[in-house]
Amino acid sequence: MVWHAAIKLAYDGRSFMGSQRQPGERTVESEIIGALLKIGAIGSVPASRFRFASRTDRGVSALGNVAAFDTGFSRQALLRAVNSAVEDVYVYGLAEVPRTFTPRRAQDRWYRYMMSSEGLDMEKVAECSRLFVGRHDFRRFCKPEGRSTIKTLGSVSAIALGDTLVIDLRAREFLRNMVRRIVASMIKVGEGKATLEDVREALEGDGRRDISFGLAAPEGLTLMDIDYGFCFDVQCPQTMRRRAEESRREALARLLFADALLDRCHQ
Repeated sequence: MVWHAAIKLAYDGRSFMGSQRQPGERTVESEIIGALLKIGAIGSVPASRFRFASRTDRGVSALGNVAAFDTGFSRQALLRAVNSAVEDVYVYGLAEVPRTFTPRRAQDRWYRYMMSSEGLDMEKVAECSRLFVGRHDFRRFCKPEGRSTIKTLGSVSAIALGDTLVIDLRAREFLRNMVRRIVASMIKVGEGKATLEDVREALEGDGRRDISFGLAAPEGLTLMDIDYGFCFDVQCPQTMRRRAEESRREALARLLFADALLDRCHQ
């Protein structure tokens, strides 16, 4: 019997050329679709009505992106089977949703940006973050795509945890490059290369000056979660857990090597 499945997934963005399908490129979508076809969960992309929730750029990671599709595959076996067929993607949540469900329509999206806070005036960064809360015209903080650039941010916060800057942004939807451009402006203000008035003027969009703050590096950005008002059944199949543990060991080994190298440089 065919049912409509929504799966929650995570990935390290450095392993892909972004999330959206691109001819001849390895992307998150192409990896997931390939796995679903391999295990027989879908017959084709059009027939399954496969949809992806949020597009992420090359280098941007996710802990809670979502895909949805029609399938006749066993509910009990789906996550285990998908995780056995994918590489560098971790599928850990499952929900049966109505056929009218569209993953692009969310109640809330949560992004987090992390980087070193060294050299930043954290008071100014925090003050800058508050400028973005509420309804604004973000046309100077996105890549125009013919859509309305007026959006509402529910919250934006910036705090220092030790020597790490953590920026959290929440909204129902974001425009392309919007998060990275907002973060870039906050960094510029924290570095003293832009002022709070520059940001206010850009948000007002009155056209007096062509203000651009650039793009923050994608590697610091993670799509933390997407909320639809219902809960996913969270599972951690052994196929997924083994790959995650191996990834953690490799990351720890790289970290220890880098620490040892820097210690040597300070001798």
